[in-house]
Amino acid sequence: MKTNTQIVFLKVIYTLIACLLLLFLSNSVSAQKKDSSQFQKKIDSLESLVTTASKDEDKITYLLKVAKAHETRDRMQAFDYANIAYALSQKSNNKKKIGECLNYLGDLNWFSGDYASASDCYYKALKLFEELKDKEGMGECYRNIGWIYQGQQRYKETIEYYNKSLQINLSLGLTKKIIANYDDLGIVNKLMGNYEEALKYCKKTIKLSEEQNSTKGLATGYGNLAIIYVAMGEFDYAIENFQISNKHHESIEDTYNCAEGYVGLAECYYHVKNYYKAVEYAEKAAEISKKLDFKTTATSAYRLLGEIYSLQKNYQKAYKYLELFADLRDSTYNEKNSRQINEMSAKYESEKKELMISSLEKNKLLSDEKSAQDKKFKIFLIIFSIMIAIFTLFLFRGFLQKKKANNSLSLAYKEIEVQNKDINDSINYAKQIQRARLPNPSIILSHLPESFGLYKPKDVVSGDFYWFAEHENGKLLLAAADCTGHGIPGAFMSLIGIDELNHAVLEKRLSDTSSIISSLNKGVKKALRQNEQNSMSRDGMDIALCIFDLKNKTLEYAGANRPLYYVRDNKLHEIAPTKAAIGGTTTNDQEFKSHTIDLQKNDMIYVFTDGFADQFGGESGKKYMTKRFKDLLLNIHHKTAAEQEAILEKSLEEWKKDISQVDDILVMGVRI
Repeated sequence: MKTNTQIVFLKVIYTLIACLLLLFLSNSVSAQKKDSSQFQKKIDSLESLVTTASKDEDKITYLLKVAKAHETRDRMQAFDYANIAYALSQKSNNKKKIGECLNYLGDLNWFSGDYASASDCYYKALKLFEELKDKEGMGECYRNIGWIYQGQQRYKETIEYYNKSLQINLSLGLTKKIIANYDDLGIVNKLMGNYEEALKYCKKTIKLSEEQNSTKGLATGYGNLAIIYVAMGEFDYAIENFQISNKHHESIEDTYNCAEGYVGLAECYYHVKNYYKAVEYAEKAAEISKKLDFKTTATSAYRLLGEIYSLQKNYQKAYKYLELFADLRDSTYNEKNSRQINEMSAKYESEKKELMISSLEKNKLLSDEKSAQDKKFKIFLIIFSIMIAIFTLFLFRGFLQKKKANNSLSLAYKEIEVQNKDINDSINYAKQIQRARLPNPSIILSHLPESFGLYKPKDVVSGDFYWFAEHENGKLLLAAADCTGHGIPGAFMSLIGIDELNHAVLEKRLSDTSSIISSLNKGVKKALRQNEQNSMSRDGMDIALCIFDLKNKTLEYAGANRPLYYVRDNKLHEIAPTKAAIGGTTTNDQEFKSHTIDLQKNDMIYVFTDGFADQFGGESGKKYMTKRFKDLLLNIHHKTAAEQEAILEKSLEEWKKDISQVDDILVMGVRI
């Protein structure tokens, strides 16, 4: 038997814990008051409808609406209201409403990552709707069960259940739910690699959403379209669609999906090497996720920021974000414990608020109910205290694991530094080999004194190359070529291209541009074994080739996807190339058209690769583009070759600013 002193001591402990709990609830209420006035007005209106509704069925409907309003802002609040609605539906024994509540609780569990609880809710709801022969409810359950199978990567069953849901919604003419079905089918086909099918369903979603003026449908449709383009490697299209999607998400204040969209934009800009934009959007996502506790989104943002800063050799910031990423990842286990505490709290609050529902009908609490509630409250506080103690132990364990992970991370960075040095030494040696195979600029200047070559590899070695030769008939040959890829792969391709051009001119003694490029095409395909059956190689190059006959004042040109520009009388003229690449899928017998122009004094001839025009920069981080490049050449053509080269390099640096170079750059000019 407890002494009076022990009883007093326990009462003090209970009172302190109750005060802490009330303080926690008070802080929660204060945080909600900071929300937007428009959102709070909506919540107040719905809660007023709950209070004034005379039928249980109507109260349940409004409670679910309140829960859905909280869904993207405060998921625990959504759980609270959904549990109240579920308790009321069980009390009134309304099977249809019980099914609706179970379905929505399944959604909340699914979004929280608790797939087992979600699956249990969905199947219970389906059984009820089948008993009631409620097709609309069955259709919603089929769709939700499809989500569960999708999470397990069982795509055959996923499509089966999605189609069951779609057929029901089509038969009932439920347009909003049909939009959701198309959206789901688009995502599962993307996961299966059926990109064309996935795009088809996404476009159906967008079309139907436009017809119905559904902002949420448009936001989701464009977002999923962007995700599919990312999987296809079409990052420009992905960026465009993420921006449209985020605009719609912002208009409906869907902060969670806004943050997800910013992560998607950051990933896309990372892949196109626009690290300036990638960092901008990743930091936006991280800021929102930190503020609203979107842990999964924050984890993705921190990982991406760590990788970008590591590539930029900003190891201090890289370490900072990788440490944040590791912290969130390591907290997964503790998060599960936290969820158990929250669920315990939710069950208690559900019982407490169920009594409040009764007060809407009776307008007072009976004394025996109050006594029972007090007893449950004391039991809950004891359980809550025990859970806090367990939770503290797990926090300490997590701290030890984090310390161990940090030590491992430090060792990994040291290993990376050693490996980077070895790699850089090898690449620098490859640079010496490649430069030795390129023509000496002094030889070109000795034959074409008024000429220049702006050559800026993206990496240490380059996939762009220039080539020069003097034919035995006295004609001069000059070429600018762009190989697939850059860095080491591009450099290998450039060596093949140089060898094949030398072979065509110096050994086969071909003397016209069409024959030389045709020989180059056959040689590249042979070197890469692209004519063999089942060959997977699609590598090749684009090229612009000129033959100067200075004696007869003519220029012969042929190109494979690379044009020739010449400026005469202050007008820029363009000669289009043959629309076919060297190697890859181009056939052996592909012909490349030659063009001959009569040269005049002061004509300025330009051949180049696409790197200059494709460089991102400017105020909005967009490409330089061909038109701006043409205007620049026209404005500087009258200057000396050396001055033109300097202006081109300065213009490039001013354009890209802090944005990394995205491709190899080669521009060559010759004045007659």
